[in-house]
Amino acid sequence: MQRFKNNVSDGWLFKQELRLFRNFMRNWKRDVDDCDFFDIFANSNNTTENEAKAFLKKYFSLETLAKCDCVSVERVHDQANGEGRIVDFSLGRCSSTDGLIRELWNSDKAKRARCREMLEEWCDVLEKRKSRTCRRKDPIETRMDEICRVLKLNDVEREILIYAVVRAMTCFDDFPIGNTNGRNDRAMFIAMAVDRPCSTVTNALAAKGKLRRYEVLDSDGDFARGSTFRDYLENGDGEMLEGQFYKKTATDDVLPWDYYGKLAEEHGGILRQMISSAKKGTRGVNILFYGEPGTGKTSFAKTLAKELGLDLFEIRQGDRDGERNSPQSRMAGIRICNEQVPRERSMVVVDEADQLLRTSMDFFAAFFGGMGNSGSEKGVINSILDETKLPTIWISNAPARALDDSVRRRFDYSIRFDKLGTRQRVAIWRNSVKKFRLERLVPVELAEQFAQKYQTSAGGIAMVLENVKRMRPRRDKVAGLVDSLMAPHCELMEAKTKDDALMPTKDYSLDGLNIKGDIALNRIVEAVRNFRNGKEDGNDPDRPRMNILLWGPPGTGKTEFVKHLGKTLNSRVVVKMGSDLLSMWVGGTEKNIKQAFEEAEADNAILFLDEIDGIVQDRSGAQRSWEVTQVNELLHRMENFKGVMVGATNFMDNLDAAIMRRFTFKLQFDYLEAEGKRAFFERMFHTRLTEEESMRLAAIPILAPGDFRTVRQSLYYLGGTVTNETRLNELEKESSLKKDTSRRVGF
Repeated sequence: MQRFKNNVSDGWLFKQELRLFRNFMRNWKRDVDDCDFFDIFANSNNTTENEAKAFLKKYFSLETLAKCDCVSVERVHDQANGEGRIVDFSLGRCSSTDGLIRELWNSDKAKRARCREMLEEWCDVLEKRKSRTCRRKDPIETRMDEICRVLKLNDVEREILIYAVVRAMTCFDDFPIGNTNGRNDRAMFIAMAVDRPCSTVTNALAAKGKLRRYEVLDSDGDFARGSTFRDYLENGDGEMLEGQFYKKTATDDVLPWDYYGKLAEEHGGILRQMISSAKKGTRGVNILFYGEPGTGKTSFAKTLAKELGLDLFEIRQGDRDGERNSPQSRMAGIRICNEQVPRERSMVVVDEADQLLRTSMDFFAAFFGGMGNSGSEKGVINSILDETKLPTIWISNAPARALDDSVRRRFDYSIRFDKLGTRQRVAIWRNSVKKFRLERLVPVELAEQFAQKYQTSAGGIAMVLENVKRMRPRRDKVAGLVDSLMAPHCELMEAKTKDDALMPTKDYSLDGLNIKGDIALNRIVEAVRNFRNGKEDGNDPDRPRMNILLWGPPGTGKTEFVKHLGKTLNSRVVVKMGSDLLSMWVGGTEKNIKQAFEEAEADNAILFLDEIDGIVQDRSGAQRSWEVTQVNELLHRMENFKGVMVGATNFMDNLDAAIMRRFTFKLQFDYLEAEGKRAFFERMFHTRLTEEESMRLAAIPILAPGDFRTVRQSLYYLGGTVTNETRLNELEKESSLKKDTSRRVGF
């Protein structure tokens, strides 16, 4: 039978197996329960049947052997003795040898003593034979030395690790001692095999011991599940052991510090102080970068390391063959890295740390983005966070609520990364174009257009440009190729693209609108322009915010005015419906409101809250606490927003009174007057009205700009056959429908 399970070189391993067997044999005074524990002497690769018989006959008489169950006796007939004289015996098959030795061992103390003598000599013979055939140092022994060096194992820990290697890579049996009345049988056996006190072995296998802390072995002395060390021992290719767990990451080709703008300004100072002070103290510092994927968390970590003049070490996510490292292996790597790299000039990054930081959760936590029981052990990851000696950046795409409270509170600092704004995407496009050397094909103006159009991540941008470089299009074909590559990518990733949805309707104009108030719309537009172009004066507490309320019946032009405002000021418009912000979860609406304002502020965009009455209804009628808190959150954000916010509603009376004080301008959009009706008719339909037609149009009640667009679209494909008579008929129908309709989609 093949002794070695994994076809590995067996010289050093076999000698260690013999040594462990010898130790146990000397220390164990009782019966052996396992039927194949002595298989090492029965294996045909080690001992022939004739050799086995020679050893047995040397130490035991034929009469003694004849009494054993697995022996066939050969006799010579003797007249004086009816049974005849025993001249030899047969084992039938070589594998019966281990059963015979076990039977002799378990017979009585005298035979057990003879067994020990026989097996001692037998071990000597086998060891000398193996030494003659294996003279060079075994690769597994070399890797064992490397593990001991890196983990700084003492003699006892090394012996226990050798036991685990022999146990894992050979057929060495590890449980021959039977029931010992509830004591730690496994630790007792290991102790006898390595010839150390049982208490010493138990301490070495404790959770705080190196063998367990580094996820080398489990509490039974076997290799831990998913252990990188076993794979390294069997298949190591000469690479240093540290390379299995972490690698030094180059920071030469990273984005400049100034690129991060607000992020660097807000967090750079505290990060610098925190990391610098950590190098002087007794413990490191844990910093969490979390939030949306593809928002530059890893890039910022690399830039931070370069800015601070530190070497950056990354905990490996997988091996060179692409196999993903287990969470246990990565946690071991963090601890090993902390012990190996120089503390005074190093920083560690743990990328894709979601699975490490997520611990066992209940159903509701899993529903919010957790991983249930598939994460790491809470106690282990918390210990790692507590023990860190180096500045460590943990990067996670998981939301904060997906992490256990005990994990979150162990981070010294954290930064949430939200979706990229247009300015950030512009910078990424520019840097990526430079990285792929595509400046000739993708000029700055084209890169800026792509940044505004496609709300994708840095990874998506790099993927598209890499394909552009590979496909080598003509310069005049680049824009079309990028569109062809980016559109399906955005659809796959559910990323938004900027289209004509936020552009004003064709032939739209402020002329003809019926706005109640003394300030004309063109002056409102100019006021917003002045606000955006002006610099905020911190010494002027009365400088008002630019919050505008548009209210009035549906279709009267509120939404179109916001589109016109964005186009006129060349500003992106972030549109959020009141229903979009509402959440079924407590606190969810407040979070959505906060994120909406932060998104607009980060992109210097106009924030348009359509149907704002859905989230700021009068608090005096509120029946639940969250109905009050969501209004309070919106009021707080409006008070502190540095950009332009426009709210629109069809139901002015439903708004909370406090919100009215926070609007700089309040504009009422009403149904068109006679002049406005004529202006929209002639502009929308590109025609002239007769006096009779004008009088008929003026008599149609409650018409809004949206009605003209609706009629134009309904008659679009009728071409030149459409007359003003037909158009007026359709407008009258639209007006009559409103008598039974209390709410319509805005225009």
